[in-house]
Amino acid sequence: MISSVGSSNAYAAGYADTPIAVLQLDPYPVGAFQLTARLSVNGHEALFLLDTGGGVSLITPQFAGVVGCKPWGRVTVFRLTGERIDMPRCDNMNFAIAGQQYANPIVGVFDVTKMFPAGAPKLDGLLALNVFAKQALTLSVSGRLLMIESADSLSARIGSAKEIPIRLVRQAEGVGLMVDAAVPTRDGTAWMEIDSGNAGPPIVGEHVAGALGLDPGGAKDQPAGFSIGGIAPVHGKVTIADMLIMDGNIGAEFLARWDIILDLAGERAWLSPAATPQ
Repeated sequence: MISSVGSSNAYAAGYADTPIAVLQLDPYPVGAFQLTARLSVNGHEALFLLDTGGGVSLITPQFAGVVGCKPWGRVTVFRLTGERIDMPRCDNMNFAIAGQQYANPIVGVFDVTKMFPAGAPKLDGLLALNVFAKQALTLSVSGRLLMIESADSLSARIGSAKEIPIRLVRQAEGVGLMVDAAVPTRDGTAWMEIDSGNAGPPIVGEHVAGALGLDPGGAKDQPAGFSIGGIAPVHGKVTIADMLIMDGNIGAEFLARWDIILDLAGERAWLSPAATPQ
């Protein structure tokens, strides 16, 4: 369901200042806590996986044909493991999301079905943060909502939230947009990607595991013992992996416990305990 200003959703309506738009998200049955968004691209309805760690929004080759794009050129991105992916692109795609229009100058064209088991529900693409550059957003995985904040609703939203240090990361010559959050360690600050597309446990790079009190040469899965921004503890187990391009990855399992508020224009972020943690 897509709704705009005036949504009856109690979570969003509980604020005196209404967000610009509220997008109701739906669970994707392949991975725990993964969510999909219904939107339209160039006037064609589509189902996208919400992937804050995706960097560059993607459409499938089949959907490119539907929207009338002949893929051309190349976009190069890197997955969290450092794997390089080269793909053609489509230009000047118009995304209509929750009643709002977002011009998307470049999207990658990639068969996202390769990323999921055979028989997984059909997706038309991945929705990354680059579509919302310069916007303020609240993502509630537990509430299954993505809210596009106004200046007033953002001010109201952060009133009871806790700010965390972040930095914006741009891949593909500035086309992509991701958010890394600060993770204090005994040796310094690690930076871990906030990734709603990761349905598994948090991943920690071998090169920072020791600084977090973990054993880089030990078991693949180890108990977590650190926090995001020094305020939001990571529960359960983490996976130790050889990560070539980042210190770690914090996925939907963490976001199911914490709503995240992103001011992408101001390069600031806040965390608030989820109203109904999962």
